[in-house]
Amino acid sequence: MLRIRVAVLFFALVSQSTSSRHKRQEDDGPTQDPISAALGLPSDSDSIRNNIVDEFTCEGRTYGYYADVANECQIFHICYPVQYPDGQEEMFKWSFICPNQTVFDQASLVCSFPLDALPCEEAPNFFEGPESINARFGEVIEDTK
Repeated sequence: MLRIRVAVLFFALVSQSTSSRHKRQEDDGPTQDPISAALGLPSDSDSIRNNIVDEFTCEGRTYGYYADVANECQIFHICYPVQYPDGQEEMFKWSFICPNQTVFDQASLVCSFPLDALPCEEAPNFFEGPESINARFGEVIEDTK
C-alpha cells in the first residue's frame, strides 16, 4: 500500500508540476523568481511561499524524499542516484512545492496540513535510519503465502 501511495504521489506531482509549468510559462512569461526557476518549481511558487531559499543538497544522501527544513517543509526534494556505464556517478535532485497551507510530512512522505504532519524541525530525524521510509526504498518484501 505504501509503495502505491508514494508512486501515485510522485506521478501526480510530476504530472501536475510539468503541465502547470508549461502552461504558466506561456501565460506569465519570464517573470519567475530565479531561485524557483533553478529548483524547477512552477512560476507561481512565490504565491505559496515567499523568500524561497536553495540550501538543500543531495550530496551524501541516498535515494529518497527529503523535507526542506530551510523552507519550513513547504518544499521537498527527491534525491536519485544514477550510475553511468563508465562508472561515473551523479545525484539528481528534483524539487517540489506542496499546495498552499500544507507542508511535507517526512514521516509519511506526503503533503499534509501542519497540524497533521510531523513538526518540520523533526524531519531530519526521519531522513535516514530504521525509522525512515527512505531506508525501505528498494527493499524486497518476501511473500508470506
